[in-house]
Amino acid sequence: ILFKEKMMSKNNKITRLLAATAVIGIIGTSAAACSNNDSSNQSKQSSVKKETKDKKSNTENALKKSQIKLSQTEALNKFDEKYSDKEIKEINLKLDGNRYVYEIDGFDKSKEYEMTINARTGKEIKSSSEKLDLDEHLQKGLDLDKTISRKEASEIAEKEVKNSVAKEWDLKMEDGKAIWEVTVESGSTKHEVEIDASSKKVIRSEED
Repeated sequence: ILFKEKMMSKNNKITRLLAATAVIGIIGTSAAACSNNDSSNQSKQSSVKKETKDKKSNTENALKKSQIKLSQTEALNKFDEKYSDKEIKEINLKLDGNRYVYEIDGFDKSKEYEMTINARTGKEIKSSSEKLDLDEHLQKGLDLDKTISRKEASEIAEKEVKNSVAKEWDLKMEDGKAIWEVTVESGSTKHEVEIDASSKKVIRSEED
């Protein structure tokens, strides 16, 4: 009888142990599932937040770009009214605070000329001239008839960096070659894309 009671007691302990192990297993599985769900939810929330932020950034860029009322040709005409018959070295369209401005750099045989123009109103903000450095006497100016437009440069840059929007543009002579440097923005990330303004080939693309 004592042996039987001992065996029954032992069996009861084993049963309780197995039951406890099963409960722990269920709790662990549930916890793991909850953890995976939490991780998945956090990932989804992060993705939604990024998408919302990117849309907001793109909308803001579009609103700022709508301020550009002056075309590149009109900006160059403004420059030519003050500094006629000059070679053009660089045309930079960029954000200055919350406004877009053109910065145009030209030269002749003796001087270099700079002018900043409000891209919305067309008004001159400032201008200046200075003596040309000796090493700049042999420089070449831009041949605008042989360079692609700002619109085409934007399309190439936006294709190079997916889901991006062109934000700033710089057409310049570099080592005797016409280069478009386009700054594009994808959400909170900026990239600079350099394009051969004649062949349309992407020379460089990197995160700023």
